[in-house]
Amino acid sequence: MFYHYQGTRPMGITTGTAKTRIRQIISRQVISVTPETPADEAVATMARAKISCLIVAGKKRPLGIFTERDLVKLTNQRVPFGNRPIRDLMTSPVVTISGNLNIYEAYSLMLTNSIRHHVVVDHGGRILGLMTQSDLINHLGHEYFVELRKIEQVMTTGVMTVASDAPISEALGIMAGPGISCVVVANQRMPLGIITERDAVRLVAEGVDLETVKVGMVMSSPVLTVTTGTTVYEAAQAMKREKIRRVVVVDKEGRIEGIITQSDIIKGLEGRYIESLKEVIRKKENIFQQTARELLDKTIFLDNILRSSISMAIVATDSALKIKYFNPVAEQVFGYEAASVVGRSAADVLILEEIAPLSLAKARETVLSEGKCTFPAEIRRDGATSYYDGSLSGILDKQDKLAGFVLMLNDITERRQHEDTIHHLAYHDALTGLPNRILLNDRLGQALASAQRTGTRGALMILDLDRFKDINDSLGHSMGDLLLKAVGERLRGLLRKSDTVSRMGGDEFVLLLPSIASTESAAVTATKIVAAFNKPFVCNGHSLSVTASIGIADFPDDGDDAETLLKNSDIALYRVKEAGRNDFQRYTTVPEKGESPRQH
Repeated sequence: MFYHYQGTRPMGITTGTAKTRIRQIISRQVISVTPETPADEAVATMARAKISCLIVAGKKRPLGIFTERDLVKLTNQRVPFGNRPIRDLMTSPVVTISGNLNIYEAYSLMLTNSIRHHVVVDHGGRILGLMTQSDLINHLGHEYFVELRKIEQVMTTGVMTVASDAPISEALGIMAGPGISCVVVANQRMPLGIITERDAVRLVAEGVDLETVKVGMVMSSPVLTVTTGTTVYEAAQAMKREKIRRVVVVDKEGRIEGIITQSDIIKGLEGRYIESLKEVIRKKENIFQQTARELLDKTIFLDNILRSSISMAIVATDSALKIKYFNPVAEQVFGYEAASVVGRSAADVLILEEIAPLSLAKARETVLSEGKCTFPAEIRRDGATSYYDGSLSGILDKQDKLAGFVLMLNDITERRQHEDTIHHLAYHDALTGLPNRILLNDRLGQALASAQRTGTRGALMILDLDRFKDINDSLGHSMGDLLLKAVGERLRGLLRKSDTVSRMGGDEFVLLLPSIASTESAAVTATKIVAAFNKPFVCNGHSLSVTASIGIADFPDDGDDAETLLKNSDIALYRVKEAGRNDFQRYTTVPEKGESPRQH
Protein backbone atom coordinates (compact mmCIF):
# COMPACT_ATOMS: atom_id res chain seq x y z
CA MET A 1 0.00 0.00 0.00
CA PHE A 2 1.38 3.44 -0.93
CA TYR A 3 0.26 6.96 -1.74
CA HIS A 4 1.18 7.79 -5.34
CA TYR A 5 1.23 11.03 -7.29
CA GLN A 6 1.09 10.71 -11.09
CA GLY A 7 1.15 14.41 -11.96
CA THR A 8 -0.18 16.65 -14.71
CA ARG A 9 1.40 19.28 -16.93
CA PRO A 10 1.81 22.48 -14.84
CA MET A 11 -0.06 25.50 -16.13
CA GLY A 12 1.91 28.57 -17.11
CA ILE A 13 5.29 26.83 -17.06
CA THR A 14 7.23 26.73 -20.33
CA THR A 15 10.84 26.81 -19.11
CA GLY A 16 13.43 24.07 -19.57
CA THR A 17 13.15 23.32 -15.86
CA ALA A 18 9.49 22.40 -16.23
CA LYS A 19 10.35 20.01 -19.08
CA THR A 20 12.94 18.09 -17.05
CA ARG A 21 11.46 14.83 -15.77
CA ILE A 22 12.28 13.41 -12.36
CA ARG A 23 13.48 10.15 -13.90
CA GLN A 24 16.29 12.13 -15.58
CA ILE A 25 17.86 13.45 -12.36
CA ILE A 26 17.27 10.86 -9.63
CA SER A 27 19.82 8.37 -8.36
CA ARG A 28 18.82 4.89 -9.44
CA GLN A 29 21.16 3.17 -6.97
CA VAL A 30 18.61 2.81 -4.19
CA ILE A 31 19.64 0.72 -1.20
CA SER A 32 16.74 -1.41 -0.03
CA VAL A 33 16.10 -4.21 2.45
CA THR A 34 13.35 -6.78 2.88
CA PRO A 35 10.69 -6.43 5.59
CA GLU A 36 12.28 -9.32 7.50
CA THR A 37 15.72 -7.69 7.72
CA PRO A 38 16.74 -7.30 11.42
CA ALA A 39 16.60 -3.67 12.51
CA ASP A 40 20.20 -3.58 13.78
CA GLU A 41 21.38 -4.88 10.41
CA ALA A 42 19.32 -2.20 8.63
CA VAL A 43 20.84 0.55 10.81
CA ALA A 44 24.33 -0.80 10.14
CA THR A 45 23.60 -0.68 6.40
CA MET A 46 22.56 2.98 6.66
CA ALA A 47 25.70 3.85 8.63
CA ARG A 48 27.98 1.98 6.22
CA ALA A 49 26.47 3.59 3.12
CA LYS A 50 26.11 7.04 4.78
CA ILE A 51 22.56 7.41 3.52
CA SER A 52 19.59 9.22 5.04
CA CYS A 53 16.99 6.51 4.47
CA LEU A 54 16.40 2.86 3.59
CA ILE A 55 13.58 1.63 1.35
CA VAL A 56 11.85 -1.52 2.58
CA ALA A 57 10.78 -3.38 -0.55
CA GLY A 58 9.29 -6.59 -1.84
CA LYS A 59 9.33 -7.69 -5.48
CA LYS A 60 10.90 -4.31 -6.38
CA ARG A 61 7.91 -2.42 -4.93
CA PRO A 62 8.13 -0.04 -1.93
CA LEU A 63 6.47 -1.33 1.24
CA GLY A 64 7.90 1.13 3.74
CA ILE A 65 10.70 3.58 4.49
CA PHE A 66 13.07 3.96 7.44
CA THR A 67 14.83 7.33 7.84
CA GLU A 68 17.39 8.92 10.11
CA ARG A 69 14.55 10.83 11.76
CA ASP A 70 12.73 7.54 12.52
CA LEU A 71 15.88 6.23 14.22
CA VAL A 72 16.28 9.36 16.36
CA LYS A 73 12.66 9.24 17.53
CA LEU A 74 12.78 5.50 18.31
CA THR A 75 16.09 5.84 20.16
CA ASN A 76 14.71 8.69 22.26
CA GLN A 77 11.67 6.54 23.10
CA ARG A 78 14.03 3.71 24.20
CA VAL A 79 12.56 1.38 21.58
CA PRO A 80 14.85 -1.69 21.33
CA PHE A 81 16.22 -2.61 17.91
CA GLY A 82 18.08 -5.92 18.05
CA ASN A 83 16.73 -8.65 15.79
CA ARG A 84 13.29 -7.09 15.40
CA PRO A 85 12.29 -7.08 11.72
CA ILE A 86 12.47 -3.64 10.16
CA ARG A 87 8.80 -3.93 9.14
CA ASP A 88 7.91 -3.28 12.83
CA LEU A 89 9.73 0.09 12.77
CA MET A 90 9.36 1.35 9.19
CA THR A 91 6.97 4.10 8.12
CA SER A 92 4.17 2.85 5.90
CA PRO A 93 2.46 3.62 3.54
CA VAL A 94 5.16 5.17 1.35
CA VAL A 95 4.58 8.44 -0.49
CA THR A 96 5.65 7.74 -4.07
CA ILE A 97 5.75 9.86 -7.22
CA SER A 98 5.85 9.06 -10.90
CA GLY A 99 9.12 9.39 -12.77
CA ASN A 100 7.18 11.36 -15.40
CA LEU A 101 6.61 14.31 -13.04
CA ASN A 102 8.55 17.45 -13.92
CA ILE A 103 10.72 19.23 -11.36
CA TYR A 104 8.12 21.94 -10.72
CA GLU A 105 5.45 19.35 -9.81
CA ALA A 106 7.90 17.40 -7.63
CA TYR A 107 8.86 20.60 -5.80
CA SER A 108 5.18 21.39 -5.12
CA LEU A 109 4.56 17.88 -3.77
CA MET A 110 7.61 18.00 -1.49
CA LEU A 111 6.26 21.23 0.04
CA THR A 112 2.74 19.79 0.29
CA ASN A 113 3.85 16.54 1.95
CA SER A 114 6.50 18.22 4.18
CA ILE A 115 8.93 15.33 3.71
CA ARG A 116 12.56 15.12 2.60
CA HIS A 117 12.37 11.96 0.44
CA HIS A 118 10.08 10.77 -2.33
CA VAL A 119 10.31 7.24 -3.70
CA VAL A 120 10.07 7.37 -7.51
CA VAL A 121 8.25 4.48 -9.22
CA ASP A 122 7.39 3.43 -12.75
CA HIS A 123 3.91 2.81 -14.19
CA GLY A 124 3.80 -0.63 -12.56
CA GLY A 125 4.71 0.68 -9.10
CA ARG A 126 8.29 -0.66 -9.24
CA ILE A 127 11.09 1.39 -7.69
CA LEU A 128 13.01 3.61 -10.12
CA GLY A 129 14.98 5.66 -7.62
CA LEU A 130 14.85 8.20 -4.82
CA MET A 131 14.33 11.97 -5.03
CA THR A 132 15.78 14.08 -2.21
CA GLN A 133 15.95 17.77 -1.35
CA SER A 134 19.51 17.82 -2.71
CA ASP A 135 18.24 16.65 -6.12
CA LEU A 136 15.73 19.49 -6.25
CA ILE A 137 18.16 22.20 -5.09
CA ASN A 138 20.72 21.07 -7.69
CA HIS A 139 18.24 21.19 -10.57
CA LEU A 140 15.68 23.90 -9.73
CA GLY A 141 17.98 26.63 -10.97
CA HIS A 142 18.33 28.12 -7.49
CA GLU A 143 20.97 30.58 -8.71
CA TYR A 144 18.16 32.46 -10.45
CA PHE A 145 16.01 32.63 -7.33
CA VAL A 146 18.25 33.08 -4.29
CA GLU A 147 21.49 34.62 -5.52
CA LEU A 148 20.67 37.99 -3.95
CA ARG A 149 18.67 36.75 -0.94
CA LYS A 150 20.47 36.86 2.39
CA ILE A 151 20.49 33.85 4.71
CA GLU A 152 18.83 35.96 7.40
CA GLN A 153 15.65 35.83 5.27
CA VAL A 154 15.33 32.03 5.34
CA MET A 155 17.46 30.72 8.23
CA THR A 156 16.07 29.25 11.46
CA THR A 157 17.00 31.43 14.44
CA GLY A 158 16.00 29.03 17.22
CA VAL A 159 19.17 26.90 17.22
CA MET A 160 19.15 24.02 19.71
CA THR A 161 22.46 23.67 21.60
CA VAL A 162 24.02 21.41 24.25
CA ALA A 163 27.21 21.57 26.27
CA SER A 164 30.11 19.34 25.28
CA ASP A 165 29.83 17.34 28.54
CA ALA A 166 26.16 16.46 27.96
CA PRO A 167 25.40 12.76 27.27
CA ILE A 168 24.51 11.75 23.72
CA SER A 169 21.01 10.78 24.88
CA GLU A 170 20.31 14.43 25.78
CA ALA A 171 21.18 15.56 22.27
CA LEU A 172 19.03 12.83 20.70
CA GLY A 173 16.16 13.80 22.98
CA ILE A 174 16.30 17.34 21.60
CA MET A 175 16.48 16.09 18.00
CA ALA A 176 13.37 13.96 18.56
CA GLY A 177 11.38 17.19 18.65
CA PRO A 178 9.45 18.29 15.55
CA GLY A 179 11.55 19.86 12.81
CA ILE A 180 14.91 19.46 14.60
CA SER A 181 17.50 17.54 12.57
CA CYS A 182 20.64 18.51 14.49
CA VAL A 183 22.01 19.93 17.76
CA VAL A 184 24.96 22.33 17.90
CA VAL A 185 27.53 21.71 20.64
CA ALA A 186 28.36 25.17 21.99
CA ASN A 187 30.05 27.11 24.76
CA GLN A 188 28.70 30.61 25.40
CA ARG A 189 27.11 30.68 21.92
CA MET A 190 30.39 29.71 20.25
CA PRO A 191 29.95 26.55 18.09
CA LEU A 192 32.32 23.70 19.01
CA GLY A 193 30.77 20.86 17.02
CA ILE A 194 27.51 19.41 15.77
CA ILE A 195 25.47 16.20 16.23
CA THR A 196 23.19 15.30 13.31
CA GLU A 197 20.72 12.55 12.45
CA ARG A 198 23.48 10.98 10.34
CA ASP A 199 25.68 10.85 13.48
CA ALA A 200 22.84 9.22 15.41
CA VAL A 201 22.67 6.40 12.85
CA ARG A 202 26.43 5.87 13.08
CA LEU A 203 26.48 5.87 16.90
CA VAL A 204 23.58 3.41 17.20
CA ALA A 205 25.18 1.15 14.58
CA GLU A 206 28.48 1.18 16.51
CA GLY A 207 26.73 0.33 19.78
CA VAL A 208 27.94 3.47 21.59
CA ASP A 209 26.53 3.87 25.12
CA LEU A 210 24.23 6.85 24.60
CA GLU A 211 23.72 7.47 28.33
CA THR A 212 27.38 7.73 29.42
CA VAL A 213 29.37 8.92 26.40
CA LYS A 214 29.58 12.73 26.13
CA VAL A 215 28.71 14.56 22.93
CA GLY A 216 32.11 16.23 22.94
CA MET A 217 33.72 12.85 22.26
CA VAL A 218 31.62 12.02 19.18
CA MET A 219 30.56 15.36 17.67
CA SER A 220 31.57 16.43 14.18
CA SER A 221 34.12 19.21 14.49
CA PRO A 222 34.98 21.83 13.34
CA VAL A 223 31.55 23.15 12.33
CA LEU A 224 31.07 24.61 8.86
CA THR A 225 29.81 28.18 9.41
CA VAL A 226 28.88 31.22 7.34
CA THR A 227 28.52 34.76 8.60
CA THR A 228 25.38 36.87 8.53
CA GLY A 229 25.09 38.79 5.30
CA THR A 230 26.06 35.75 3.22
CA THR A 231 23.69 35.03 0.32
CA VAL A 232 21.56 31.90 0.27
CA TYR A 233 23.26 30.98 -3.00
CA GLU A 234 26.68 30.97 -1.32
CA ALA A 235 25.37 28.87 1.58
CA ALA A 236 23.82 26.38 -0.86
CA GLN A 237 27.09 26.14 -2.78
CA ALA A 238 28.98 25.45 0.47
CA MET A 239 26.57 22.63 1.37
CA LYS A 240 26.95 21.13 -2.09
CA ARG A 241 30.73 21.37 -1.95
CA GLU A 242 31.00 19.77 1.52
CA LYS A 243 28.16 17.28 0.85
CA ILE A 244 26.23 18.33 3.97
CA ARG A 245 22.63 19.38 4.59
CA ARG A 246 23.06 22.32 6.99
CA VAL A 247 25.36 25.25 7.84
CA VAL A 248 25.56 27.19 11.14
CA VAL A 249 25.18 30.98 10.79
CA VAL A 250 27.38 33.13 13.05
CA ASP A 251 27.96 36.85 13.61
CA LYS A 252 31.26 38.64 13.03
CA GLU A 253 32.49 37.51 16.49
CA GLY A 254 31.69 33.88 15.71
CA ARG A 255 28.62 33.63 17.97
CA ILE A 256 25.67 31.53 16.83
CA GLU A 257 22.89 33.50 15.10
CA GLY A 258 20.97 30.73 13.38
CA ILE A 259 21.17 27.70 11.12
CA ILE A 260 20.24 27.19 7.47
CA THR A 261 19.27 23.75 6.15
CA GLN A 262 18.28 22.30 2.81
CA SER A 263 14.68 22.38 4.06
CA ASP A 264 14.97 26.14 4.59
CA ILE A 265 16.27 26.57 1.03
CA ILE A 266 13.49 24.38 -0.40
CA LYS A 267 10.85 26.42 1.44
CA GLY A 268 12.50 29.64 0.26
CA LEU A 269 12.35 28.61 -3.37
CA GLU A 270 9.23 29.22 -5.44
CA GLY A 271 8.34 28.08 -8.93
CA ARG A 272 9.91 30.25 -11.65
CA TYR A 273 6.54 31.37 -12.94
CA ILE A 274 5.16 32.51 -9.56
CA GLU A 275 8.38 34.15 -8.37
CA SER A 276 8.89 35.99 -11.65
CA LEU A 277 5.34 37.28 -11.54
CA LYS A 278 5.73 38.52 -7.97
CA GLU A 279 8.99 40.27 -8.84
CA VAL A 280 7.32 42.08 -11.76
CA ILE A 281 4.53 43.23 -9.44
CA ARG A 282 6.98 44.45 -6.80
CA LYS A 283 9.05 46.39 -9.35
CA LYS A 284 6.05 47.97 -11.04
CA GLU A 285 4.44 48.90 -7.71
CA ASN A 286 7.65 50.56 -6.47
CA ILE A 287 8.08 52.54 -9.69
CA PHE A 288 4.44 53.56 -9.64
CA GLN A 289 4.56 54.73 -6.02
CA GLN A 290 7.72 56.78 -6.60
CA THR A 291 6.42 58.41 -9.76
CA ALA A 292 2.95 59.08 -8.33
CA ARG A 293 4.44 61.12 -5.46
CA GLU A 294 5.79 63.63 -7.97
CA LEU A 295 3.07 63.55 -10.59
CA LEU A 296 -0.27 61.92 -9.85
CA ASP A 297 -1.85 62.70 -13.22
CA LYS A 298 -1.10 60.28 -16.02
CA THR A 299 2.08 60.88 -18.04
CA ILE A 300 3.50 58.99 -21.00
CA PHE A 301 6.27 57.58 -18.80
CA LEU A 302 3.92 56.35 -16.10
CA ASP A 303 1.40 55.07 -18.62
CA ASN A 304 4.01 52.90 -20.34
CA ILE A 305 5.23 51.44 -17.04
CA LEU A 306 1.74 50.47 -15.95
CA ARG A 307 0.77 49.11 -19.36
CA SER A 308 3.78 46.75 -19.15
CA SER A 309 2.21 45.10 -16.06
CA ILE A 310 0.30 42.80 -18.35
CA SER A 311 -1.08 40.48 -15.68
CA MET A 312 -2.06 43.02 -13.05
CA ALA A 313 -5.08 45.31 -12.89
CA ILE A 314 -4.06 48.76 -11.55
CA VAL A 315 -6.41 51.59 -10.61
CA ALA A 316 -5.08 54.88 -9.18
CA THR A 317 -7.23 57.48 -7.43
CA ASP A 318 -6.72 60.80 -5.69
CA SER A 319 -7.32 61.24 -1.96
CA ALA A 320 -11.08 61.61 -2.57
CA LEU A 321 -11.14 58.24 -4.39
CA LYS A 322 -11.72 59.79 -7.82
CA ILE A 323 -10.15 57.60 -10.51
CA LYS A 324 -7.01 59.03 -12.12
CA TYR A 325 -5.68 55.96 -13.90
CA PHE A 326 -7.27 52.74 -15.16
CA ASN A 327 -4.89 50.36 -16.96
CA PRO A 328 -5.89 47.94 -19.79
CA VAL A 329 -6.02 44.91 -17.48
CA ALA A 330 -8.36 46.81 -15.15
CA GLU A 331 -10.61 47.41 -18.18
CA GLN A 332 -10.80 43.64 -18.74
CA VAL A 333 -11.27 42.78 -15.06
CA PHE A 334 -13.97 45.34 -14.23
CA GLY A 335 -15.61 45.55 -17.66
CA TYR A 336 -15.21 49.33 -18.16
CA GLU A 337 -13.20 51.37 -20.63
CA ALA A 338 -10.70 53.78 -19.05
CA ALA A 339 -12.20 56.77 -20.84
CA SER A 340 -15.59 56.14 -19.24
CA VAL A 341 -14.35 55.91 -15.63
CA VAL A 342 -11.43 58.36 -15.26
CA GLY A 343 -12.71 61.27 -13.14
CA ARG A 344 -15.56 59.25 -11.62
CA SER A 345 -15.72 58.10 -7.99
CA ALA A 346 -14.13 54.69 -7.48
CA ALA A 347 -16.88 53.92 -4.94
CA ASP A 348 -19.44 54.16 -7.77
CA VAL A 349 -17.42 52.13 -10.30
CA LEU A 350 -15.63 49.53 -8.17
CA ILE A 351 -18.20 47.75 -6.03
CA LEU A 352 -15.52 45.80 -4.19
CA GLU A 353 -17.83 43.86 -1.89
CA GLU A 354 -19.15 41.94 -4.92
CA ILE A 355 -15.71 40.36 -5.53
CA ALA A 356 -13.90 40.64 -2.16
CA PRO A 357 -14.84 40.12 1.51
CA LEU A 358 -14.74 43.88 2.23
CA SER A 359 -15.94 47.22 0.88
CA LEU A 360 -13.78 49.95 -0.64
CA ALA A 361 -14.56 52.18 2.36
CA LYS A 362 -13.40 49.48 4.77
CA ALA A 363 -10.21 48.92 2.76
CA ARG A 364 -9.55 52.68 2.80
CA GLU A 365 -9.87 52.75 6.61
CA THR A 366 -7.33 49.93 6.88
CA VAL A 367 -4.88 51.79 4.63
CA LEU A 368 -5.21 54.96 6.72
CA SER A 369 -4.46 53.04 9.94
CA GLU A 370 -1.98 50.40 8.72
CA GLY A 371 -0.59 51.73 5.42
CA LYS A 372 -1.82 48.87 3.24
CA CYS A 373 -4.78 46.50 2.92
CA THR A 374 -4.52 43.08 1.28
CA PHE A 375 -7.41 40.78 0.44
CA PRO A 376 -8.50 37.88 -1.82
CA ALA A 377 -10.94 38.49 -4.66
CA GLU A 378 -13.02 36.36 -7.02
CA ILE A 379 -14.73 37.40 -10.23
CA ARG A 380 -17.30 35.10 -11.88
CA ARG A 381 -18.05 35.78 -15.53
CA ASP A 382 -19.47 33.59 -18.34
CA GLY A 383 -19.49 30.51 -16.09
CA ALA A 384 -15.78 30.81 -15.16
CA THR A 385 -14.17 32.07 -11.94
CA SER A 386 -10.95 34.09 -11.83
CA TYR A 387 -8.98 34.46 -8.58
CA TYR A 388 -6.90 37.47 -7.54
CA ASP A 389 -4.59 38.72 -4.79
CA GLY A 390 -5.74 42.27 -4.13
CA SER A 391 -4.10 45.21 -2.37
CA LEU A 392 -4.94 48.85 -1.69
CA SER A 393 -2.03 51.17 -0.81
CA GLY A 394 -1.67 54.86 -0.12
CA ILE A 395 0.28 57.30 -2.35
CA LEU A 396 2.23 59.99 -0.50
CA ASP A 397 3.33 63.38 -1.86
CA LYS A 398 6.71 65.06 -1.25
CA GLN A 399 5.57 66.17 2.21
CA ASP A 400 4.55 62.56 3.05
CA LYS A 401 0.90 63.52 3.01
CA LEU A 402 -1.72 61.23 1.52
CA ALA A 403 -2.21 62.14 -2.15
CA GLY A 404 -4.22 59.16 -3.33
CA PHE A 405 -4.62 55.41 -3.47
CA VAL A 406 -3.58 52.58 -5.79
CA LEU A 407 -5.64 49.40 -6.13
CA MET A 408 -3.93 46.31 -7.58
CA LEU A 409 -5.38 42.93 -8.53
CA ASN A 410 -2.91 40.18 -9.41
CA ASP A 411 -4.41 37.24 -11.33
CA ILE A 412 -3.53 33.97 -9.52
CA THR A 413 -6.08 31.79 -11.32
CA GLU A 414 -3.48 29.46 -12.88
CA ARG A 415 -1.67 29.00 -9.57
CA ARG A 416 -4.98 28.31 -7.80
CA GLN A 417 -5.98 25.74 -10.44
CA HIS A 418 -2.58 24.06 -10.15
CA GLU A 419 -2.95 23.83 -6.35
CA ASP A 420 -6.46 22.39 -6.79
CA THR A 421 -5.05 19.81 -9.24
CA ILE A 422 -2.35 18.76 -6.78
CA HIS A 423 -4.98 18.44 -4.01
CA HIS A 424 -7.24 16.34 -6.26
CA LEU A 425 -4.35 14.02 -7.19
CA ALA A 426 -3.66 13.41 -3.52
CA TYR A 427 -7.17 12.00 -2.92
CA HIS A 428 -8.19 10.40 -6.21
CA ASP A 429 -7.00 7.56 -8.42
CA ALA A 430 -5.14 8.94 -11.45
CA LEU A 431 -6.62 6.42 -13.92
CA THR A 432 -10.33 6.30 -13.04
CA GLY A 433 -10.76 9.55 -11.12
CA LEU A 434 -12.37 7.56 -8.28
CA PRO A 435 -11.52 8.25 -4.62
CA ASN A 436 -8.28 6.54 -3.57
CA ARG A 437 -7.37 4.83 -0.30
CA ILE A 438 -6.72 8.12 1.54
CA LEU A 439 -10.16 9.54 0.74
CA LEU A 440 -11.86 6.17 1.36
CA ASN A 441 -10.26 5.93 4.83
CA ASP A 442 -11.48 9.43 5.64
CA ARG A 443 -15.07 8.69 4.56
CA LEU A 444 -15.03 5.29 6.27
CA GLY A 445 -13.88 6.94 9.50
CA GLN A 446 -16.77 9.41 9.28
CA ALA A 447 -19.27 6.61 8.55
CA LEU A 448 -18.06 4.54 11.52
CA ALA A 449 -18.25 7.55 13.85
CA SER A 450 -21.77 8.32 12.64
CA ALA A 451 -22.85 4.69 13.05
CA GLN A 452 -21.57 4.60 16.64
CA ARG A 453 -23.24 7.92 17.41
CA THR A 454 -26.66 7.15 15.88
CA GLY A 455 -26.80 3.35 16.14
CA THR A 456 -27.18 2.94 12.37
CA ARG A 457 -25.62 0.25 10.18
CA GLY A 458 -23.36 0.30 7.14
CA ALA A 459 -21.40 -2.03 4.87
CA LEU A 460 -18.00 -2.28 3.20
CA MET A 461 -17.49 -4.33 0.02
CA ILE A 462 -14.31 -5.35 -1.76
CA LEU A 463 -14.89 -6.07 -5.46
CA ASP A 464 -12.35 -7.88 -7.60
CA LEU A 465 -12.62 -8.49 -11.36
CA ASP A 466 -12.46 -12.16 -12.28
CA ARG A 467 -9.55 -13.11 -14.57
CA PHE A 468 -8.74 -9.50 -15.36
CA LYS A 469 -5.14 -10.55 -16.01
CA ASP A 470 -6.31 -12.52 -19.08
CA ILE A 471 -7.57 -9.30 -20.68
CA ASN A 472 -4.31 -7.48 -19.94
CA ASP A 473 -2.25 -10.36 -21.34
CA SER A 474 -4.31 -10.81 -24.50
CA LEU A 475 -5.31 -7.23 -25.38
CA GLY A 476 -2.65 -5.16 -23.58
CA HIS A 477 -2.59 -2.80 -20.61
CA SER A 478 -4.16 0.06 -22.57
CA MET A 479 -7.31 -1.99 -23.11
CA GLY A 480 -7.16 -3.06 -19.46
CA ASP A 481 -7.08 0.60 -18.41
CA LEU A 482 -10.12 1.39 -20.55
CA LEU A 483 -11.96 -1.52 -18.94
CA LEU A 484 -11.11 -0.27 -15.42
CA LYS A 485 -12.50 3.17 -16.28
CA ALA A 486 -15.70 1.59 -17.63
CA VAL A 487 -16.04 -0.55 -14.49
CA GLY A 488 -15.72 2.56 -12.32
CA GLU A 489 -18.42 4.37 -14.29
CA ARG A 490 -20.80 1.40 -14.11
CA LEU A 491 -20.31 1.02 -10.37
CA ARG A 492 -21.02 4.69 -9.77
CA GLY A 493 -24.26 4.30 -11.72
CA LEU A 494 -25.35 1.35 -9.55
CA LEU A 495 -24.79 2.97 -6.15
CA ARG A 496 -26.38 5.91 -4.37
CA LYS A 497 -24.84 9.39 -4.31
CA SER A 498 -24.14 8.93 -0.59
CA ASP A 499 -22.11 5.75 -1.28
CA THR A 500 -18.42 5.75 -2.22
CA VAL A 501 -16.81 3.81 -5.08
CA SER A 502 -13.02 3.78 -4.67
CA ARG A 503 -10.14 2.08 -6.46
CA MET A 504 -7.32 0.57 -4.42
CA GLY A 505 -5.11 -0.31 -7.38
CA GLY A 506 -5.03 -3.06 -10.00
CA ASP A 507 -8.52 -4.44 -10.51
CA GLU A 508 -9.60 -4.04 -6.87
CA PHE A 509 -12.42 -1.64 -5.94
CA VAL A 510 -13.80 -0.89 -2.47
CA LEU A 511 -17.43 0.20 -2.06
CA LEU A 512 -18.64 2.00 1.08
CA LEU A 513 -22.34 2.04 1.95
CA PRO A 514 -22.38 4.36 4.99
CA SER A 515 -26.00 3.67 5.84
CA ILE A 516 -28.11 0.53 5.20
CA ALA A 517 -31.50 -0.52 6.52
CA SER A 518 -30.47 -4.11 7.40
CA THR A 519 -27.83 -6.76 6.72
CA GLU A 520 -29.87 -7.85 3.69
CA SER A 521 -29.58 -4.39 2.10
CA ALA A 522 -25.91 -4.93 1.25
CA ALA A 523 -26.76 -8.33 -0.24
CA VAL A 524 -29.41 -6.71 -2.47
CA THR A 525 -26.83 -4.20 -3.73
CA ALA A 526 -24.23 -6.93 -4.30
CA THR A 527 -26.78 -9.01 -6.23
CA LYS A 528 -27.51 -6.01 -8.46
CA ILE A 529 -23.78 -5.45 -9.11
CA VAL A 530 -23.03 -9.10 -9.94
CA ALA A 531 -26.00 -9.17 -12.34
CA ALA A 532 -24.96 -5.88 -13.96
CA PHE A 533 -21.55 -7.32 -14.78
CA ASN A 534 -23.20 -9.94 -16.99
CA LYS A 535 -23.60 -7.16 -19.55
CA PRO A 536 -20.36 -6.78 -21.59
CA PHE A 537 -18.26 -3.62 -21.43
CA VAL A 538 -17.65 -1.89 -24.77
CA CYS A 539 -14.14 -0.41 -24.83
CA ASN A 540 -12.72 1.16 -27.99
CA GLY A 541 -14.89 -1.04 -30.18
CA HIS A 542 -14.15 -4.24 -28.23
CA SER A 543 -16.89 -6.07 -26.34
CA LEU A 544 -15.29 -7.31 -23.10
CA SER A 545 -16.98 -9.77 -20.76
CA VAL A 546 -15.80 -9.77 -17.18
CA THR A 547 -17.49 -10.88 -13.98
CA ALA A 548 -17.06 -9.65 -10.43
CA SER A 549 -16.48 -11.30 -7.04
CA ILE A 550 -17.53 -9.37 -3.94
CA GLY A 551 -16.75 -9.77 -0.23
CA ILE A 552 -19.00 -7.94 2.25
CA ALA A 553 -18.43 -6.88 5.86
CA ASP A 554 -21.17 -5.08 7.77
CA PHE A 555 -20.59 -2.64 10.59
CA PRO A 556 -20.80 -2.81 13.44
CA ASP A 557 -21.45 -6.61 13.28
CA ASP A 558 -18.25 -7.54 11.44
CA GLY A 559 -16.01 -4.84 12.87
CA ASP A 560 -16.10 -1.29 14.16
CA ASP A 561 -12.79 -0.05 12.76
CA ALA A 562 -11.43 0.33 9.22
CA GLU A 563 -8.66 -2.26 9.48
CA THR A 564 -10.97 -5.02 10.74
CA LEU A 565 -13.65 -4.30 8.13
CA LEU A 566 -11.15 -4.35 5.26
CA LYS A 567 -9.64 -7.58 6.53
CA ASN A 568 -12.99 -9.32 6.98
CA SER A 569 -14.40 -8.21 3.63
CA ASP A 570 -11.17 -9.46 2.03
CA ILE A 571 -11.66 -12.84 3.72
CA ALA A 572 -15.20 -12.99 2.34
CA LEU A 573 -13.87 -12.12 -1.14
CA TYR A 574 -11.29 -14.91 -0.90
CA ARG A 575 -14.07 -17.41 -0.12
CA VAL A 576 -16.00 -16.25 -3.20
CA LYS A 577 -12.90 -16.80 -5.34
CA GLU A 578 -12.39 -20.25 -3.83
CA ALA A 579 -16.04 -21.13 -4.49
CA GLY A 580 -15.79 -20.34 -8.20
CA ARG A 581 -16.03 -16.52 -8.59
CA ASN A 582 -18.87 -14.41 -10.10
CA ASP A 583 -20.71 -14.21 -6.79
CA PHE A 584 -20.65 -12.51 -3.41
CA GLN A 585 -20.48 -13.53 0.24
CA ARG A 586 -20.97 -11.72 3.51
CA TYR A 587 -18.20 -12.28 6.04
CA THR A 588 -18.81 -14.97 8.64
CA THR A 589 -16.53 -16.40 11.30
CA VAL A 590 -14.35 -19.29 10.08
CA PRO A 591 -16.68 -22.32 9.66
CA GLU A 592 -16.07 -25.58 11.46
CA LYS A 593 -14.51 -28.44 9.50
CA GLY A 594 -17.01 -29.88 7.08
CA GLU A 595 -19.37 -26.93 7.42
CA SER A 596 -19.87 -24.73 4.35
CA PRO A 597 -19.62 -20.94 4.79
CA ARG A 598 -22.94 -19.16 4.93
CA GLN A 599 -23.90 -17.87 1.49
CA HIS A 600 -26.59 -15.49 0.23
